[in-house]
Amino acid sequence: MLVKDIMTRKVTTVQTDATVAEVRQLLAASDFRRVPVMEGEQLVGIVDAHRLVGEGPVKHCMVRDPVTTHPDMCIEEAARVMADNKVSALPVLEDGRLVGIITQTDLFRAAVDALGARQRGVRVTLRVPETIGMLADITNAITKAGGNFISLVTFTTPDPTTELLVMKVRDLTQQDLEDILSDLSVEVLDIRTV
Repeated sequence: MLVKDIMTRKVTTVQTDATVAEVRQLLAASDFRRVPVMEGEQLVGIVDAHRLVGEGPVKHCMVRDPVTTHPDMCIEEAARVMADNKVSALPVLEDGRLVGIITQTDLFRAAVDALGARQRGVRVTLRVPETIGMLADITNAITKAGGNFISLVTFTTPDPTTELLVMKVRDLTQQDLEDILSDLSVEVLDIRTV
């Protein structure tokens, strides 16, 4: 999934000469928490409610030259850029033109979908050895038994010889999955029907 798949395309912006009071009012009346600041058609800053101090033009309290992204960046890379730079949103530029914005909320929604949180099934967290073919062994055993994957995500652990595997499966019961996994070299950390 790419930034362009989840970004907000119709971005409300303000010009550098907008007053702090005007921007406060705009944010109070909207469902967003920050607004890109433009000089003509060029992005020159971004401001959120916490930075709106004092009076006068918003250009005096905006973050200048904000960290940006482009529409074809992978969402996990955009999330890394946001985390590394400690920002909650990235304006999206294409050929120097503002075409959208991606926020933490957009990334949270993508994570909810990727983990299958909106669908019912059996959710399993496993600690698995970091060996070639282990993921294939697990997915093949579940598929062969009639399981259908809603989601499947791996996470690194402090131990380089293992990883965490979180999956959600439908069309099998919790007991079915427990029986299948007992035949494999995995440690079941959590299993629940949700």
